[in-house]
Amino acid sequence: MTPRPPVRLRCEYLAEPIGVDSPSPRLAWVVESPVRGDSPKAYQVLVSSSPELLRSDIGDLWDTGRTEGGSFVSLEYAGEPLASCARCVWKVRWWDHEAQASPWSETASFVTGFLNPGEWNAKWIGPRHVTEFRSKGTVLLGHPGADDTQACAVYLRREFGLKDRAALAMIFISGLGHYELRLNGEKVGTSVLDPGWTDYRKKALYASHDVTRLVRDRNVVGVILGNGRHIKSYGYDGPKLACRIEVEYESGEREILFADQNWRTSDGPLQENGLYYGERYDARILIDGWDQPGFDDRTWAKAVQVTGCRLASQMMPSVRVVESLTPRSVRRLPSGASIVDFGQNFSGWTRLKVEGPMGTEVRLRHAELLNDDGTLNLGPNENAEATDVYILRGGGPEVHEPRFTYHGFRYVEMTGYPGEPGPDALEGRFVHSDVGRVGEFHSSNELIDRIHRNVIWGQLSNLMSIPTDCPQRDERHGWLGDAHLSAEEAVFNFDMAAFYAKFLDDIRLAQKEDGSLPDVAPAYLPRLYPADPAWSSAYATLVELLWDHYGDRRVINVHYGSLKRYIDFLGRNADDNIIRTLGKYGDWCPPGGIVPKKTPVDLTSTWYYYHDVLILARLASVIGRGEEAQQYGRLAASIKAAFNAAYLGETQYAAIRVSPVDTYPNQTSNILPLYLNMVPAHRKDKVAASLVQSVVRQQDCHVDTGILGTRYLLDVLTANGQEEAAWRVATQKSYPGWGYMLAEDATTLWERWEKLTGPAMNSQNHIMFGSIDAWFYRVLAGLSPLLPGWKAVRVRPHALGDLAFVEAALDTVAGRVAASWRRSAEAFSLEIAIPVGATGEIHVPLLWPGGRIVESGKVLWRAGHAIDAVPGIDLAGDDSEHAVFKVGSGAYAFELKKTA
Repeated sequence: MTPRPPVRLRCEYLAEPIGVDSPSPRLAWVVESPVRGDSPKAYQVLVSSSPELLRSDIGDLWDTGRTEGGSFVSLEYAGEPLASCARCVWKVRWWDHEAQASPWSETASFVTGFLNPGEWNAKWIGPRHVTEFRSKGTVLLGHPGADDTQACAVYLRREFGLKDRAALAMIFISGLGHYELRLNGEKVGTSVLDPGWTDYRKKALYASHDVTRLVRDRNVVGVILGNGRHIKSYGYDGPKLACRIEVEYESGEREILFADQNWRTSDGPLQENGLYYGERYDARILIDGWDQPGFDDRTWAKAVQVTGCRLASQMMPSVRVVESLTPRSVRRLPSGASIVDFGQNFSGWTRLKVEGPMGTEVRLRHAELLNDDGTLNLGPNENAEATDVYILRGGGPEVHEPRFTYHGFRYVEMTGYPGEPGPDALEGRFVHSDVGRVGEFHSSNELIDRIHRNVIWGQLSNLMSIPTDCPQRDERHGWLGDAHLSAEEAVFNFDMAAFYAKFLDDIRLAQKEDGSLPDVAPAYLPRLYPADPAWSSAYATLVELLWDHYGDRRVINVHYGSLKRYIDFLGRNADDNIIRTLGKYGDWCPPGGIVPKKTPVDLTSTWYYYHDVLILARLASVIGRGEEAQQYGRLAASIKAAFNAAYLGETQYAAIRVSPVDTYPNQTSNILPLYLNMVPAHRKDKVAASLVQSVVRQQDCHVDTGILGTRYLLDVLTANGQEEAAWRVATQKSYPGWGYMLAEDATTLWERWEKLTGPAMNSQNHIMFGSIDAWFYRVLAGLSPLLPGWKAVRVRPHALGDLAFVEAALDTVAGRVAASWRRSAEAFSLEIAIPVGATGEIHVPLLWPGGRIVESGKVLWRAGHAIDAVPGIDLAGDDSEHAVFKVGSGAYAFELKKTA
């Protein structure tokens, strides 16, 4: 049988990327085979400078030849030096375990960016004068800031002609804070809210566009600039643009145009705009034809050169309009306003369809909640005005949607709409970073599936070029705590590799000389230095996560030095290995409050110090720094000893006591050391019993944890033989719990365990409690990587509660991993898929220890004994709970039958 050709070709984790700014980009692919135990024996990659050469099987840039091996995650380019701004095409084939060659894959491509420092030599331009407006300042942790001064939108244009027929035309662009690029009357690309957010003192991102199909003899490039994060409140100056137009003619000649004083600028119909403010668009002053050739721009001002910042390619999934939503209902209020309910909380904006007289002003206010009287509840927005205004031009149907803002909302209050709005007057536009969906999870339990759905909506709503905390209020920052607590859930559901690689760079650039990190990245808020150690743990946590799930060794090498500096900073701020001064938030948002009521902040800070040192020791070993791995291992042992000496009592770890009779165990204080196996062996059973006492007896299987304890609670209960207690916690329908949120009509997850509707901290769309979703994949479905990059897979499902079936699948860098199980009164079936070249460790639950396990029509196991042999399936052992089998790649169907 001829092997199948490789699929899912990627360069730097992206499909067909443009602007690859690495001189040695990593190429990756997936191989598939119906043959059990199949494994790549060799591969060949061809990289060519033209499709014609590649079709002739000529890799003029790189031909690896038949190269032995192939059980890998990615291959680093090692061919001829790559030129900047050049298109490369490539393909790959592989040889299977019988040394048969596959057909070549489909052709993939990547276009390089600027590979040498200063090669672009970008010049930044902007308007000589801008019209400014003031908006409300932001509220942070209950403290309001001063009003913001921002710029109305700026329009820029430049005409240019072509000398000859273009073989390739590229535009490289960065516009701060956000921009929309247009060429000859068309919007270029599908991305919105470009560029991705960064600290513009350190770096701005540029996007690369192939515009060959759009160029003509005469051309106009037009750009609209908005504010985004590039505002005075964060210490930045006015709107600015860097743009490079590069045309390669069929003759081989190349022509380059830069952003310079030949560009013209003007105000336009898009006026006030801000992420929190919203937008005001006056269609009466629409500038017809401004982005097309022949427009008379003599009244426009000349652009001026301004100072800029370093540029790097935007190598991450773009923010896009990914989905459209139809209103569930449109309802008139006595005031005349209409309330539009989309039935789902989400991030984005609305597309307005309207027809009416010139000058009619339609106002759209966005919010997550309604008041009891059916009016819009703006409480969760805090100071975010979240209002879009559209002023009609008149004369026919008009369609409009915003460019440089977004909102978190379910409901829209619409005022000023001419006539009676129908269900098509507003269309919801779901906007987020367009990370690919890689995970699937379904079960027989409706509550579990609804929690999973809410997690998906909440996670996507909070991916906006950085992982944000919320999409609705005047915050939306890259809080590191929210980011790392939800990260494992995110990688089970979405392709997060390139997204997190960019965010890790944001963290690295935010690091101060003393090694400290901020609570948020990018560091728009300097007063949030240094971070709570439970927040800055995101740095080490995300690096390790990219190693475990994507096998990314390069990310370790890039960040290892900065991680060392951070650990050194913690060490200098430790008192005999206890972190007493850096903690601020601790186990944030436990039931009934915001700040931790029972968990000492120094305990969580010190625990994360230990957590991060353990990670650094492991990463040092991965990249061959053995002596440093031992050094950090010894430091971890010292921190562990200090932690136990400071916080461990006879049966439980320290808690904040509120009265003399308060002796109850604190859930988080005990969860954390149990999770990292810090408890001395002779005390472990007692500490675990204290945790169970708190969860099961005192809280009746409800959480009493904030975001830190919640992240590890279900895992610790499961690891300590309390799987059914974990299940009861996960499926509670009363307060506090995820089911309570659903009972209160939540369509995403909340920031608090309580349903709060007033003006306090009460986001209805936060992701930090979404860590439960990883437990669904790892425990209920049983999927987890045993080796980095899923080269070895553990499948250990748990048939808990009333579950009758669970189905889960994950497209990993190694290939598709899947587990599906069903149980009845007489049998338990488990179907799995292991990627080519990987191995599996399969744990079949012994629901009936006296039963038998069948696969391929043969009895593998009966009442504790191996029976028949099946090639490629080896019994590795059993205990009272599971029979464990070792398998190679392929699809398997195990069945445990109740009767022997």
